[in-house]
Amino acid sequence: MEIEFLLSVQIKNLHYLKEWAELNVIAIVLGIFGALGAIIFAKMIDYSKYFFETIFQRGFFEALSIIFIPAIGGLIVGPTIYKYCKESKGHGIPEVMYAINAKGSIIRKRVAFFKTIVSAITIGSGGSAGREGPIAQIGASIGSAFGQFFKFDERKIRILVMCGLSSGLSAAFNTPLGGAIFGFELILSSFSPLSVIPIALASVISVSFSRAFLGQEAMIHAIPFAFNPAEVPFYMLLGVVMGVASYVFIKIFYVIEDSFEKAKIPFYYKPAIGGILTGLIGFSFVQYGVLGGGFEGINSALSGRIGLSLLLLLFVAKMLATSFTLGSGASGGLFSPSLYLGSMLGGAMGLIFAQIAPNTVSYPEAYALIGMGAFFASVAKVPLTCIVMIPEMTSDYSIIPAIMLSVMVSYGVSIIFLGRSSIDTIKLDRKLSTVKSFSKDLNDVRASDIMSKEIISMEPDMPLKKFWDYVKKYKKLGFPVIKDGELLGVISNHKVKNIDSKKIPFLKIMDAMSPPTYVFPYDDVPKILGIMDDRKCGRVLVLDPTSKQIYGIITKSDLLKAYRIAKNRGDDEDRFKISEEFEREVSTVSHKIYHKIKWPKIK
Repeated sequence: MEIEFLLSVQIKNLHYLKEWAELNVIAIVLGIFGALGAIIFAKMIDYSKYFFETIFQRGFFEALSIIFIPAIGGLIVGPTIYKYCKESKGHGIPEVMYAINAKGSIIRKRVAFFKTIVSAITIGSGGSAGREGPIAQIGASIGSAFGQFFKFDERKIRILVMCGLSSGLSAAFNTPLGGAIFGFELILSSFSPLSVIPIALASVISVSFSRAFLGQEAMIHAIPFAFNPAEVPFYMLLGVVMGVASYVFIKIFYVIEDSFEKAKIPFYYKPAIGGILTGLIGFSFVQYGVLGGGFEGINSALSGRIGLSLLLLLFVAKMLATSFTLGSGASGGLFSPSLYLGSMLGGAMGLIFAQIAPNTVSYPEAYALIGMGAFFASVAKVPLTCIVMIPEMTSDYSIIPAIMLSVMVSYGVSIIFLGRSSIDTIKLDRKLSTVKSFSKDLNDVRASDIMSKEIISMEPDMPLKKFWDYVKKYKKLGFPVIKDGELLGVISNHKVKNIDSKKIPFLKIMDAMSPPTYVFPYDDVPKILGIMDDRKCGRVLVLDPTSKQIYGIITKSDLLKAYRIAKNRGDDEDRFKISEEFEREVSTVSHKIYHKIKWPKIK
């Protein structure tokens, strides 16, 4: 008996080793793909920028055209997103989190392609957005595609999604450690050798690969910094200011985004409207990076070339420009704009501190660098990422103690205002809560509309150890238990995993099954949600009210289908369809531009 037990343990260990090695090999491949994605994306932004600057900034109205270029980009981006890939809208990270939490980490394969295109156009045309959100979503979609190709279960696909996301971020910003930690801290929230090592490996491989093409130069150029213990109160006060400012930014961002979503305007026009508002704001600050990613403005603030009043003005301008760009539905990331906002407000606070204590504050420019980490830590709720990534981006690790103090305080202040919610999770919470909405439209959706008719059942006399074979084979976490057509109960992953593994070989399915939870075909979604809530279960069976035979099964993922059905029945912006004439006009204009342009070789 003891030999059999030891043998079973060894078999489990070998299975775990095989699983771990398999994920590591794929992680290496994903690291290469993540680097390629970052390189291609960077080149496409360069081409896009050249396109808009060369084609549209000509003639007498060259200066004035700066206002309209983001709108032209929006006119291209809006219809593309609407018609081909709605997941490519927005800043990327919430969409990845939504796929992980609500779709079993399944991301459509087209997302990487269209996200690259629409984000490059948004940023290249002057939209106030960054690269990290798009490259994260691009990498995540590649990781999901690999997981689907190898037919992995949800847990492994999630790890590959994180490998792709972290490798893309690491390559884009030359920060292997920061990119890996970002994935763990914001999205995965769990650490184990099975997940940590593949993600870290993918990040290292991607950076090694990308450095050969993009170089090793730091993206941010900061002055040498020396930690001064006498400035500790100022570092902490800066954290308080950043925590409050991040709350203001998030509120303004969502007020503008909500206004665009409620506006009775076809979606494919909204990015153009956001673009022209962005152009009007950034028109006077082109050289300071209000338009685009903004790294030229960040480097100016870090070198002390911007005065106090202009720093504060640029902070407000970038905050509004970013909100109009991404809130209107265009595509891009929030990391670079957040760093910009932190550098401007931090630089301003550094100048104020230098006036208050000139003998203590020797380098007010350093506060711009510290402010970058403190602001993004509050906005995205990723303090550890900021403590690691900012020094990595600047190649200056002496700043870590000061950043740790400011990040700690700013993170605490942001929790007072927003709890554990971040600018990304607020959007995710909204998406998931809409599924639980008890709206009039959802009342019209019945169990028969959303149930799955594919019933995979188990028999009560089957050995309990067979349950895991079923989970692996059918990629499901629960099954009804049926004998001679009669429903006896259900068995779930939650119940089985809490049973002592030593007892499992001696038990049958009937020993671990629970009473069935069921509804009838005519029951509506609010009732189904109420039953799931009360019973704390992840699936319900749909039974015939007379014969009690099984019609189908409803899981939590099927409730997302209910929301889509309700949207199609209700009053939604999907009612605004792109007309054939509009498509023909867009096609004609794009062909004319294509034939006239001569693409340069980007070095």
